[in-house]
Amino acid sequence: MKLKKAIVIINSILLIIIILISPLSYYIFNFDHYNSLYEKNGVYKVLDNIDVLIITESVFNFFKYGTEFKKFELKSNIDYFTDNEISHLEDVRILLIKIFILYYLSIFLIIILTILLIEKNILKFFKNIGLIFTVSSASVIIMLIILYFLGNNFPDLFENFHQIFFPQGNYTFISNSLIITIFPFGFFYDFFIKIVITAFIISIILFIIGISVIIFFRIKKEIK
Repeated sequence: MKLKKAIVIINSILLIIIILISPLSYYIFNFDHYNSLYEKNGVYKVLDNIDVLIITESVFNFFKYGTEFKKFELKSNIDYFTDNEISHLEDVRILLIKIFILYYLSIFLIIILTILLIEKNILKFFKNIGLIFTVSSASVIIMLIILYFLGNNFPDLFENFHQIFFPQGNYTFISNSLIITIFPFGFFYDFFIKIVITAFIISIILFIIGISVIIFFRIKKEIK
């Protein structure tokens, strides 16, 4: 019994991690999403469309495979990524690797632990699943509401994020640098809001499923 409770608690924590990272895993290499943010934030007014496509693919390949950037002449009057910019992108790549290791490890562990929850009394199993869904989603909803309001002061949130995850401080660049031009401040704010909203929707769905399962279990228990 204590083991089952421990598994429920651990799975609830793992599901929180999965809910929070899932939107990032979907959008981080989604060019259509980047394209909409480029248009919204006026990137195409400064950079050529083809150049943006090449640069974005290069960034994707760098983050995914560590592929080196191949410098080329941009059609606009902006220099390609400098060594300092590439150094920061390398730090971002390392952070993403850590995040996705945590993400896929969480998925693996939650599958294994969920299998251990399976028992002859299938109703108790689904009750535990419902409990995990409800606790995790409710926790994420509360976290996202707090994060959303913190996002109203996004400049400070953005700065604090960089100070925590990039303490070496190599994340400030001149306004006409390529990294700022293609990924302006508004790009990150819109990306942040999209992740928060998507995680919120996922949480609402899981919360409804979890509550429904728990209610169903209680009704079945009363009937018996």
